Amino acid sequence: MPTNTPSNRASSAPPTGNRRQQLAAQAAQAERDRTIRRRVGLALLVAVLAAAIFAGVWLGGSAISSRSTAATASSGAQDNGVITVGSATAPVRVEVYQDFMCPYCGRFERANGDDVAHLVADGTVRLELHPLSFLDPSSQGSQYSTRSANAFVTAAKADPQHILAFNSALYANQPAEGTPGLTDQQLAQLAVGAGIDPAVAGSFTAMTYRGWVQDGTTKAFADGINATPTIRINGTTWTGDPYTPGTIKAAIQAAPHE
Repeated sequence: MPTNTPSNRASSAPPTGNRRQQLAAQAAQAERDRTIRRRVGLALLVAVLAAAIFAGVWLGGSAISSRSTAATASSGAQDNGVITVGSATAPVRVEVYQDFMCPYCGRFERANGDDVAHLVADGTVRLELHPLSFLDPSSQGSQYSTRSANAFVTAAKADPQHILAFNSALYANQPAEGTPGLTDQQLAQLAVGAGIDPAVAGSFTAMTYRGWVQDGTTKAFADGINATPTIRINGTTWTGDPYTPGTIKAAIQAAPHE
């Protein structure tokens, strides 16, 4: 049986006043250490989240930037129902007849829009966009096709450098066919997000180019356009697969130069 030695008695005795103060100081220091660790951990978490948000914003901005540089200063809306993007001396001419409510136009843009934009940027393609409004009856009376096309032309006239970014944004946020579509405010927000000046976006409601869009749509029908997207390369209707990435790029690269 263990004896109650002096050392054992000392360890089991209540702490003296000085000892209590030491223990209290140690406990306080431990709590301060835990507080510091929590704060450091929170700071690291905030830093990681901030870095992630910054990376997302930067990557998003670079995506828009790649579309922005694709449209040269010489691009812009013309008066014959066409918005021309790219160098006038580009060796390949690509025409795209589109309606911003057309789901198949959206599929084409999402699959091949980046390739077309890059080919415009490197001087290979002169892109001619025809914004049409034939799906107005499919937007519950809101005339979404006309409103979105008017917004697009308004932006192209004022700020051609960012028009491909806006084109991409309209399809990335495309409403379903048969719905009222995006509001004028939502169209303006997309435009500003694509780099269009807020004052230009704020003028969309004036519908300055309603007649321009209607005349362009009438002309497209008269020229035999009966479906969207219709894509022509150097004046010849392209009959390839418009919904698989890389197909239009291959067709453009194989096309003879004008």
